[in-house]
Amino acid sequence: MRQWQTFRRELWGFALLSVLHVSAAIAAGDTPIVIGTRTTLTSKVLGEQRPLMIHLPEGYEAAPTERYPVLYVLDAETHFLHVAGMVEFLARTQHLPEMIIIGVPNTDRTRDLTPPFSKAERVDDGRLLSEAAPTAGHADTFLRFFTEELAPYVEAHYRTQPYRILVGHSHGGLFAMHALTHKPESFNAYVAISPSLHWNSAELVRTAPGALTRLAGPGRALYLHEDAEEAPNVANLRTLTRELRKRKPANLTWRYDELPGQDDHASIPHIGTYEGLRFVFNGWKIPEKLQMTGDVARMEEHYAQLSKRVGYPVVPQERLFNGVGYRHLEGKRLPQAISAFERNITFHPDSGNAHDSLADALEAAGRLQEALTHRERAITLAREHQDPDLPHYQKHADDLRARIAAQPAP
Repeated sequence: MRQWQTFRRELWGFALLSVLHVSAAIAAGDTPIVIGTRTTLTSKVLGEQRPLMIHLPEGYEAAPTERYPVLYVLDAETHFLHVAGMVEFLARTQHLPEMIIIGVPNTDRTRDLTPPFSKAERVDDGRLLSEAAPTAGHADTFLRFFTEELAPYVEAHYRTQPYRILVGHSHGGLFAMHALTHKPESFNAYVAISPSLHWNSAELVRTAPGALTRLAGPGRALYLHEDAEEAPNVANLRTLTRELRKRKPANLTWRYDELPGQDDHASIPHIGTYEGLRFVFNGWKIPEKLQMTGDVARMEEHYAQLSKRVGYPVVPQERLFNGVGYRHLEGKRLPQAISAFERNITFHPDSGNAHDSLADALEAAGRLQEALTHRERAITLAREHQDPDLPHYQKHADDLRARIAAQPAP
């Protein structure tokens, strides 16, 4: 039926103004657009209730067998909204997989995101760091919250792939670097944007190259991002990355990008996350030329290579093979169209749209009874999954039944 899925996402606001807008929209009879939900998790490790923000991929409910990588976003009260929109966009344009996004807002940012430090460490005004930030230095406890409580909770309640990405900015980037160097198995990929590498007299600048050289397989990915005017952090990152280039860590794929002074510390998280995710999933999108050829076998080989790289079975997005099938159908290449749609059902057996699309090709080929079987399957699946396209599937099936009934008797 569809070459591309329609937007079905509802947008939620976490500020009072957004709530008022949504209330006004409901009062006017409109439908709010929501991008996620809030929940809380009781943490025994931290001894508190932790708020969470959760974004599920478009079509999550309508595809009950699909599984997704999980993107964990620190400082979620600031970054959840723009990251969720970005991921939806990049997934829609096939540059990334669809992902579950878990936003982790702060309760005590300095406590949770900063690693342990020397008792003699001082801040710029001469005070001891322990006096200036008395709760600081508990990143290891916060990392335990992630690995012992949050990730297991997410993986028990949502359909996840065994692939975790952590995105952090400033102190969040510091936390990401600390996790990678001290417990690298916590995440598969780390995006550290303007990480606070000055912490504890720039300890990580000295220790990270050795720790990253000693990483055991499977490999991890690290993306570092900074603005050229962020001195002295630029100097720290240049020192760190210069050492990484010398050592060439065997089990780390990494890149450092430095903006030419056009942004600032507050604005770079958006572009840093964008570039970081594109780096982590480099090569995810099938080239347009290959898509246009409709060569299903070569496309499947592309996904087989991706599967080896990320360590879990990657299946083509439904819209990809659907688009290939319709290009063949429009070109009157019916066997190729049917083959593409059939492969799509192999990958997405519970998609009403995939069955309805195959029925389009079968009907065009005159295989009406087979087409009707898939029309009816689309209706059944749409009912099970509360698919809003159910009326369209029903109309297609009714029209096909009428066509079959109008055929002359043999």
